[in-house]
Amino acid sequence: MRILEMDQATEVAKLQQHLSLLKQEYSKLQTKYHDVEFKYNAISASNGKGTDDTFASRLLKTVSSLYNSETYSDIDIILKEEKMKAHKLVLSARSNLWNESMLSNRKELDWSDIETEVAMAIISWIYTSNLDLTSSGLALKLIKKAHDFKLENLVELCEQFLISVVTIRSCVKFYSVAEETEASNLLEYCSGLISVHWDDLNSSDFEHMNGPLLYKMLKNKTQYPLHTAVRLQREDVVFLCLVENSSKVSDFFYWMDLSLSSVVPTEYILSSPGYYC
Repeated sequence: MRILEMDQATEVAKLQQHLSLLKQEYSKLQTKYHDVEFKYNAISASNGKGTDDTFASRLLKTVSSLYNSETYSDIDIILKEEKMKAHKLVLSARSNLWNESMLSNRKELDWSDIETEVAMAIISWIYTSNLDLTSSGLALKLIKKAHDFKLENLVELCEQFLISVVTIRSCVKFYSVAEETEASNLLEYCSGLISVHWDDLNSSDFEHMNGPLLYKMLKNKTQYPLHTAVRLQREDVVFLCLVENSSKVSDFFYWMDLSLSSVVPTEYILSSPGYYC
């Protein structure tokens, strides 16, 4: 009975911590909303009328109407199975990657190595600012290409979606992608979720995380990174830990029977209080 009560108390504590993470994220979004609302009201007040007929509004509508249009088109985007009409001015306005030195002499951009669904989503967003994310799989692929193309606003939209759908089982994978794409909000949120549910994670949750990143995480979140690396069955991380702490490797052999008649199992050695790194 007492064990059951302790387990229930632990689960309640985890839920409370998870709720705290969600509240923090809600607070950030609320602050951002108020900032956008303030700027919108300031623009409306300065115009003295609605913004539907301003130059900026008409420009946005014009850009949207140019989506895959031959009108003013001066560059093509080559996809896997089709060719999309594009405009250097629009591309340049969206990303510093597509600057004059890169686009001036180009007639086409080769995106044939990008999945069609991802490429179409990027082009649609570039022209219309609309983004229809239907799954975390698409969002993960999209955020990587958005980062490659230096589309910071698109990265942020993908972040918001991924934060809304992340689970205990996916938080490690999302964390890896956030680290790769420098998505700080997603990284912070997933890091908090991993900390809350650390004891619920197993080796399968970390199997797609590269060694250096996992070792960095273990050093930040555990007292004994080597012990945890062994528990997660990650030989690459064990190796990194031993290399970084080479001066302590001699302690490892202290636990071995040097008579060669028997050797203490590695798992036992690494779980012993006398050995750590």
